[in-house]
Amino acid sequence: MDSVKRTVLSKLFMAPSVMIPILGGALAGCLSWGLGGIPALTTVAAIGVVGGLGWMVARTFLNVNEVTEAALAAQLEQRARVENAELDRLAAQLRSDRDHRTQDCLTLLRSLRAEFEEVAQQPGFAIRSAQVREQVGHVFEAATDQLRNSFRLWERAESLSGETRDRVLAEREAEIAELPPTVERIQKIVEQFRSLVRTENQVGLAEMQAELEANLRVAQRTEERMREIENPSAAHEAFIRE
Repeated sequence: MDSVKRTVLSKLFMAPSVMIPILGGALAGCLSWGLGGIPALTTVAAIGVVGGLGWMVARTFLNVNEVTEAALAAQLEQRARVENAELDRLAAQLRSDRDHRTQDCLTLLRSLRAEFEEVAQQPGFAIRSAQVREQVGHVFEAATDQLRNSFRLWERAESLSGETRDRVLAEREAEIAELPPTVERIQKIVEQFRSLVRTENQVGLAEMQAELEANLRVAQRTEERMREIENPSAAHEAFIRE
């Protein structure tokens, strides 16, 4: 959101229609002062500076929502391109493990993500739902990280044999077992969000944001637990340090 704010401020306050009158007025003021105070130049300076500042204020009141939504949409479009490229790479990796469960899970997650974005982009709602949207993105990212970790465990198991291989595959199964509850939570989030947007329930959006934060904490704890299972020595060292 910080980058969106910077873009909005730049478009509102640094637009040519704002800066040209102000800079022209400032230049006329400097010339007037340098030439001993010429009334015509002083008048031009005052008109330019005051007019530019007045237009800046008017743009802020009239166009701030429009400019903010446009900046937010541009940022989200760029983020979606990067995210989809990463998910395409993940999909290619998951096809190699020959396990339809992970592939089906990724397909469903992407469908839910697209459905959520479609609802969130409804006119007039993009700004109000920005924080919820960011939280949903984190929950979605945590779920795809679980899929990436399941693939890494599969890759590791492929290079092992015997009990060590069985142990790594068991870790992978534990990772995959965490996915259905995560997907179910995201499904409920999308359904709830669609209902809130339809009724324009602002109180519900605030409550939903708190719920998403709780979901994200659950996802983070799951990820930490799986890292500890995958690397018990690091977990032991962390415990000793604490």
